[in-house]
Amino acid sequence: MYMIHGYLHRLAKMPDWKLIFEHADPSPAKTGRLPYLIHPPSIMSASAAWIRFRDLTLLPMMAAKPDDPDLPNFLDCVERVLAWRSGIAIEDRFWKAD
Repeated sequence: MYMIHGYLHRLAKMPDWKLIFEHADPSPAKTGRLPYLIHPPSIMSASAAWIRFRDLTLLPMMAAKPDDPDLPNFLDCVERVLAWRSGIAIEDRFWKAD
């Protein structure tokens, strides 16, 4: 009986898997081959990691490469991820806590 109760307890704590598939896409469509390596956070990363990626990686790169057509697409993805996450109730969040 304890084994079943433990399983049900773990099952109740699992995230709603539908939300994982509804998460905003973290990868933009690329206009071609990227001349640099860029690694956005995963969908399981904390929102703070997405904010750091935007503030410490994307914005400085955009300032240094204002003509790059891909960087605004990455920034748009970050903003969509953060906007999507802000609409999810705290108890339904499956990503790492900030």
